[in-house]
Amino acid sequence: MAKRTDAEQLMTWFNRDVVGIFKQHHTFDPEGLFVGDASYLFVPDNPHYEGSSYLLFDEHNHPVDSQKLTPQQRRRYVWHRCYKFISLIHINREGDFFLYAAVKVVAGKDHECPILYQMIEEFIAYHGKGIIKKLLIDRGFLDGPHIGRCKQEWKIDVLIPARRDMDIYQDMLGLAKADELDFKPWLPPSSPAKPVPLHRPEAIRKREETRQRTLAQRKAQAAADAKATPSSTPVRSEVAALGAVRTFTSCPVPLDVIINKEIYADSHEDYWILLSTAAVTDPLLGRQDYALRTTIEERHRQLKCFSDLEGFSSRSFNLIVNQVVFILLTYSLLQWYLLRRGRQELNPKTRPRTLDLLRATITIILIYYKDYVAFLSPLEHQELVLTLEEAARKKILAKTRALRRSLAHQLYNPRPP
Repeated sequence: MAKRTDAEQLMTWFNRDVVGIFKQHHTFDPEGLFVGDASYLFVPDNPHYEGSSYLLFDEHNHPVDSQKLTPQQRRRYVWHRCYKFISLIHINREGDFFLYAAVKVVAGKDHECPILYQMIEEFIAYHGKGIIKKLLIDRGFLDGPHIGRCKQEWKIDVLIPARRDMDIYQDMLGLAKADELDFKPWLPPSSPAKPVPLHRPEAIRKREETRQRTLAQRKAQAAADAKATPSSTPVRSEVAALGAVRTFTSCPVPLDVIINKEIYADSHEDYWILLSTAAVTDPLLGRQDYALRTTIEERHRQLKCFSDLEGFSSRSFNLIVNQVVFILLTYSLLQWYLLRRGRQELNPKTRPRTLDLLRATITIILIYYKDYVAFLSPLEHQELVLTLEEAARKKILAKTRALRRSLAHQLYNPRPP
């Protein structure tokens, strides 16, 4: 049955019907933060994987054009057979949830840019405007007309980095080097310290002390290595903003630009730029917003390592899409469940760890008598039974046997005939 289910129809079912149920239950956050991303799904080198592509990848799993490489460079890279997995993910600033709002599986060679904007258009058609309010995407989705359409037609603000070969990047670089921009220091937000459990076992306490010593040694070693090679060590970051820039001529709307400057120990500087269709009142917040996009990389790693997102047992494209869709559905439902139960602190954890933390850790036996109730642990209950007088013990034994006989076959036929 799963093999006969068309892959396109299954993805449409998820993007339309499943996400529609999320909408009915008010799952979407009012701030409307969404992340668009593309990731590769690697499969064994078997040409019978339907619709797969055979591409050359570098050490960071980024595809490269083999025609532009020398034979020496080509030997350092690896050929992989793959699919491309394009997703639209709903998040919030606190990282309380990661809900998949749309998914598309295509051949690895297909470019993700037009596919993502088509997914956004379909999302608007299925669920209406106003849900997606801000879209965080990487430079692989740079497309001026589509970015302008998001702003003008769908009222979606886009935050995306610029490529170094773009005119807008070169213009901002010239202004920065001419000291025409007002840079402010930027510090990454500090994460709150995790509270130490009051009753931590001695073995775990010693292991944590050892781990902290190891981390301190590695940090000291990294600082020593940084002194030896100062050019690769950033010492501070600064940001500046410039509004209503129209140098990105293919985009029909003006863009606010966030210029990020990284200053290194040997005093050399490096720049990277963010483009925003929304007005940037504070460049510090704009850079912090874009940092949310990188959090989905860990989610994809967890899905691939702990949820068999790449563990395909069939070469049929329909079954491959089936596996991807239902793994993402299960993941999203678990995220939604933990959010509704007020356990969102478990959402960043892996699936095995989450299930382990949700298991019952204590057993309580309740004994009712008239208007009284006793809460006993299994050992307390055992001690109570073993210390009863002989007459009371026989009475409890008879009652227990009667209950056991009455319940012996009760669960075999739970439904009435």
